[in-house]
This record gives sequence, C-alpha cells and structure tokens, in this order.
Amino acid sequence: MIKGNEPEFGSDTPPGFKALERLRSDTHLALLSVFVAIACLAIGSFGIYRLIRGEFAVALFEGLVVAAMLGNLAYAWITGRSQLAGTLIATLLAAGTLFLVLVLGLSYLWVFSLMIAIFLLASRVVSIALSLLLVAVIGSVPEVFADHIERLTFLTVAVQVAVFSFVFAWRTSRQHRQLHVMANRDPLTGIGNRRSLLREMARRTEAARIDGERAALALIDLDYFKEVNDRHGHDAGDAVLVDLAAIAKGTMRACDSFYRYGGEEFVLVMPGTTPEGIAPALDKLQEAIRERLRVPDGPVTVSIGAAALRADEESRNWLSRADRALYAAKSAGRDRVCIAPD
Repeated sequence: MIKGNEPEFGSDTPPGFKALERLRSDTHLALLSVFVAIACLAIGSFGIYRLIRGEFAVALFEGLVVAAMLGNLAYAWITGRSQLAGTLIATLLAAGTLFLVLVLGLSYLWVFSLMIAIFLLASRVVSIALSLLLVAVIGSVPEVFADHIERLTFLTVAVQVAVFSFVFAWRTSRQHRQLHVMANRDPLTGIGNRRSLLREMARRTEAARIDGERAALALIDLDYFKEVNDRHGHDAGDAVLVDLAAIAKGTMRACDSFYRYGGEEFVLVMPGTTPEGIAPALDKLQEAIRERLRVPDGPVTVSIGAAALRADEESRNWLSRADRALYAAKSAGRDRVCIAPD
C-alpha cells in the first residue's frame, strides 16, 4: 500500500507552471518555441530596418513571415502537434528564403543557418527534401554569385552543412527517445513508471472534469512478496514482477494502461469503465494471475483495491480511495478485490 507523502498533482496547478512543465516534457515544442522567438526577433528587426529605409515590399514580406511563424507556434501550443507546426514553419522559411534570394536579390548566406534549423524543426524526409531544394535551386542560378568559384564554394559548404545538420538532428532525436523511455518506463518490467502514471491520471481527471468521461483505477499489490524474495531470492522476485506485468498486459483492453507504482505495487488505469464494469474486469485479471503467476513452490496471488473516478475529483484523492480499498482487501485475507464506494 502507498506509503509516505504523495506529490501534489491536479487541475489546480498554476498556468505558468503548466507551461514550464510542457516545455520540459516536450523537447520539440521547446525547441520550436525558442527558434520562433529568436527568428521573429531577428526577422522583425530587419523588417523594421527595411521599413525605415523605405523598402516597403521587403518589410511587408518579412512581417507576414513573422505572423505566420507566430500563428504556427500558437497552433503547436493549442493542439500539441509541434512536429506539424515545425514542418510548416520550415517549409515557409525555405520558400521565403528562395523568394528573398532569387526575386529580391538578398544574400544567400541565410541558407546555411536555415538548413540547420530545418533539420531540427521538420521531419527527416521533409528536411532532406527542403535542403536539396534550397541547394539545387539557388546553386542553379549563376546571377546569385559573383563568379564560378563563389558558386562552387556555396555548393560545397551547403552540402557539408546539410550532412552535419542531418547527423546531429538524427543523433539528438535518437538520444531523446532513449531518454524519454528511461524517464517514463520501469527498467525491469518495461511498463510505465510512477511519473507516467501521474501524467495519465491527470489526463483522466481533466477529461472527467471537462467532458464527464468515466474511468476506474485499480491498485494491485503482490501478497507476501517479501517471503518470495526470502525463499527464492531476488532474481525469482524480479521474475514474478515481470510475469505479473506480462499477464496484466495480456488481459487488459487496448485502451487500458498498466504501471509499476513502486516495489511490488502496480496500478491499472481503465478509461471508460463505469463502477459496474470494475468488478468483471478485475475478476478476469485476478483469475489469470491465479492461474499463471507462480514460483517453484506454488502460486503467487495479489490483492486489489479499486475506485471509480468521481466528477471533479483530484488525482491524489482518487488514488487514495483505491489505496484504502486495497487495505481492506489485505485486511480481509488477501487474494481478493475490494472496490471503494462510488
């Protein structure tokens, strides 16, 4: 059963902290936000300078680019689709750069920094396509360069920048995925850890508050697990934990999610489950555990405490009610399911 003080989480978190948490948890959104802020500052400054000099067409174009980038950034924050917003911004900037260089006759030096940004903002396929487009189109126009040497230099440097940007973005993305798995998965069982559980519970309580969506939660604790470790060793205990996770994943619905809360405690979150649907689902799970979860000298059982999510209920209270039901199951003799009153 749950021990110690649990972290605060719920809908009462200040908006500023929620924004910071989103930036910490979504690397691509953070990168997109920083890039748009810097790009808008740089392009906006040039736009003001050109406006002062009377270059109204260029100033208007740069103002439209800034507005489009800010609009895409707002879309990313509202919908969470930062990858799509990054692809749109990268495409917009590539088209804008071609227009500025080929039509308005501005310097092609912006292409190098733009290619680095493209590989960080857009998908790999789009990044390669846009980079090839920039290099091929600009490199094919002799009027952009002073002579053939400058043109050859541009092509050589542009290809190098594209290759290095691709390798850096690919390695960064791969390492980020690995860090994400490490931060959100239990290393022994491969299921979600406490951090990902709290995030899922926060989503369910928010959905219940806004849309009235139903959900249920079950806190599962292995009976006499310490004796398993004492009799058979910690390797056998680890094998029991892994087997329990496998049994649960093979029994639960596709929409359910299973987490290791700590030690021998697990949590099953069941979206869309009404109070009447809790008992049949958990009876099925417990029966599968009775049949399949074993150590050399016999079966291993579990006690389960469950609670249906109430409207306007905080995540911590939801989990506490399931914990009290688990305590009741333990007190009643273990190897049973107890459901908190709705």
